[in-house]
Amino acid sequence: MLNILLLCALAYGENSVTLEKGEKAPFSGTLLSPEAVAQIITKADEEVGKCKIDAQRDAAIAKADFDLQLRIKEADLTACLEKSSGLEELRKQQIDFLEKQVYKPKWTNTAIYVAGFASGIGVVYLTSKLID
Repeated sequence: MLNILLLCALAYGENSVTLEKGEKAPFSGTLLSPEAVAQIITKADEEVGKCKIDAQRDAAIAKADFDLQLRIKEADLTACLEKSSGLEELRKQQIDFLEKQVYKPKWTNTAIYVAGFASGIGVVYLTSKLID
């Protein structure tokens, strides 16, 4: 801030006067006209305003980037959960199918036994008729 004041004072030399102690002033320093002081204050306010605007813009960009990343992660999570639930349902269907394949009903074994027994009797009977 001090640099801004010094640079502005040098830039507007016609609006400032440097005095030494004892020269029409009780202290040494630089006197500025009201216009020069107004310009310095205006420039300082302008710099502060620019700084605020830049900070707000950077904060808004960071927030937007964070929101975007959050939404992407939420979408990834949703897709993963949907895929997982779909795979779980498919696994359940496969397990049910395989269980049905492994566990045959009890009547099937009985039916196969009866069919085999009946066909054996039929073969013996036909063989006996052919031999006679």
